[in-house]
Amino acid sequence: MEDNDTSKTDSSFDIIGFGKTAKAIPAEVYIETSRQLITTFSKIVSPICETTDGIGRYIKQKFDNMVDAEKAIGAYTIQEAIDKATQRGSIVQPKHLKSFINSFEESSKENDPLLHEMWANILASQLTDSNFHPRYVNILSSLSADEAHLLLRLNTVEEVGKNWSSYLGSPRDGFTHYVIKSDDEDLHEWTFSCNVLLEFELAEVAGLTERVPNNDAIALLYLTNSGKRFLDVVTME
Repeated sequence: MEDNDTSKTDSSFDIIGFGKTAKAIPAEVYIETSRQLITTFSKIVSPICETTDGIGRYIKQKFDNMVDAEKAIGAYTIQEAIDKATQRGSIVQPKHLKSFINSFEESSKENDPLLHEMWANILASQLTDSNFHPRYVNILSSLSADEAHLLLRLNTVEEVGKNWSSYLGSPRDGFTHYVIKSDDEDLHEWTFSCNVLLEFELAEVAGLTERVPNNDAIALLYLTNSGKRFLDVVTME
């Protein structure tokens, strides 16, 4: 009878794309997550309940309204976030309750490993004394895995090398390729992900002063100061 119940639980998760297919949850802890963490969620959020006023109860209400698949990932993520925050010191009350709740809800829907880790970090940052900004929640919820991976590859303006200059124009329409170092021989295709990072001011472009041929169609794509601050939060650096 117990085996049948397990089969039903696993199937209900997999139907909507989570469960064992959710890469965000390590396979070895899947069963524990799907069963034990869901049933002990109140204990998981107890550090928040003990140090904040009413936030734990609010999170519990949101949790109760989730489907089982979201509960599994949400429980795993909030546990991870609390562990990360505890390692940095004592847990503090989030300054922006709406942002914290939105982060928790978004994290429960994320099954990409990198984005899931970023959500855990953005939750942890709100439980510590960090440079979190509420807009980071909206930015992260708008990023795909492609944008997240691209952002991690970019260099700051101090690290890109020489022979570049400021660019004036409309890069979203004109560039076909980009490089991440001014002297980089590898050309990367300009994609919509580049546009997204520019839109959120996480990245910027520069011209290349010694690049031939077709120099106008190749840009130097680099990490802005705003992008660096955002990464510091979502990677807990």
